Amino acid sequence: MIQLQSMEFAAFTTAEALNPRFRAGHPKLRLTVDAEPLPDVPDRALQARLEGSFPGLARHHCQVHDAAAPRPARARGVVLVEGETTANQAHLLEHLLLEMLSTLDHVPRLSGVTCAYTTPPERNDIFVECADPESGALAARIAVRAMNAVLAGEPLAPLYPDALRCARLMRQAAHAWPPARLARAARMSRARAEQALEALAQARFVERESYAMNFSGEPHYRFVGAVAGRA
Repeated sequence: MIQLQSMEFAAFTTAEALNPRFRAGHPKLRLTVDAEPLPDVPDRALQARLEGSFPGLARHHCQVHDAAAPRPARARGVVLVEGETTANQAHLLEHLLLEMLSTLDHVPRLSGVTCAYTTPPERNDIFVECADPESGALAARIAVRAMNAVLAGEPLAPLYPDALRCARLMRQAAHAWPPARLARAARMSRARAEQALEALAQARFVERESYAMNFSGEPHYRFVGAVAGRA
């Protein structure tokens, strides 16, 4: 299980030397996470399952900074390091964050870097460019939950891609969302919209509204935001 230890937003200019693609002074999200040292899912299988539900990951440009030679500029896909299980999990989480942030904020290019600790060996810092703290907090918590679902052998799709799509839609309009309306806007079945709303409610990103009178009898949900201080 991946445990989120802390989340912080700042420029983190000292991290920019670790990835030349960082834009100088651009706001960043830093996550400190403890990865699973003895996962039941091998690193390559973890990567394959993530790419199966978030195919954009396979198109990411990725470098290993201490490699003997840089990867070709046209090479794509997340690079894993043999024998570095906890660092690989954090690195995959970094790329999942970048994919989710790009989806939430419609940003075509974002950069990040993962830094493994010596002690404790399961700990990693993840830095990703992020201009909107709410988007960062939302992406971070969905991404960590998605990673833990994969590590537990649970399917990612359609729930986690659906939850991300529904969160993006709900942020764009302040009104309450019954499942039927959300299903139409997201172009998914009502059952899938209900499952996505329940997942977002459990993560405390949306709240179910109470009405003295509700003629439709259908529950209504409102996006309440995701900030760093929320559990």
